[in-house]
Amino acid sequence: MGEETLKIFESDFYISEMVKVWEEGRKWAEWVYQLAKRLGVGNRVLDVPCGIGRVANFLVNMGFSVVGIDISERMIQLARKNVGGATFIKGDMRRLPEVLKGDRFDVVINIFNSLGYYGEEDDLEIMKSIRQVTGGVAVINLDNRDYVIFNWPEVYYSYVPPYMVIDTSKFEPTTSRLQVHRKYIDQRGREVGQLKYTQRYYSLHEVFSMVRRAGFRVVGVYSGYSWKEFEIGDPQMTLVLVPS
Repeated sequence: MGEETLKIFESDFYISEMVKVWEEGRKWAEWVYQLAKRLGVGNRVLDVPCGIGRVANFLVNMGFSVVGIDISERMIQLARKNVGGATFIKGDMRRLPEVLKGDRFDVVINIFNSLGYYGEEDDLEIMKSIRQVTGGVAVINLDNRDYVIFNWPEVYYSYVPPYMVIDTSKFEPTTSRLQVHRKYIDQRGREVGQLKYTQRYYSLHEVFSMVRRAGFRVVGVYSGYSWKEFEIGDPQMTLVLVPS
């Protein structure tokens, strides 16, 4: 992740978006709880990247022992402020064994479409890194490329208090990268900020190939944080992986 992209995730604008979807962390925590029960794994969870702690907060309240890792120092500071009872460490998810000094976890979660900001080989390194710290099960949640190319609007409006947010997006089919130009409009109609970034989106078969190369076996693919089996038209895919 380049310095310019990192600045995006540390901006006040992006942080305000994370606060808006804080409660979504509860739904993910409940899903992880059910997964751990189904598979009979322990309660040590690695949340990477952890962001501001929106999943870790609810996992801690459910009795999990949580470590969160994020490359953003600001995210780590906010997570420590938001969540009591968890450990948060600044680190690169491509180098998890080094960051964690060889520690392993019962459950490793990589959710909220957190791949694709680097190159494809970097994403493979992330998966290999996750594999090396997975003692039980890993969860990878991504937006579905096959949904994005047919359903993603060119212009999308949303409200993130106190801003109106306007996303102008273009999907590049030769690279499978989505180019996003995001503008923030205040209550007086003035543009007060903007962000630009690109992200690689993956189809399920591509993710299957990547996780297998990383040393995982796929034991389930679901739609978001539901237990519905993934179908090609679903917006999100959630892969449940175990070391092969």
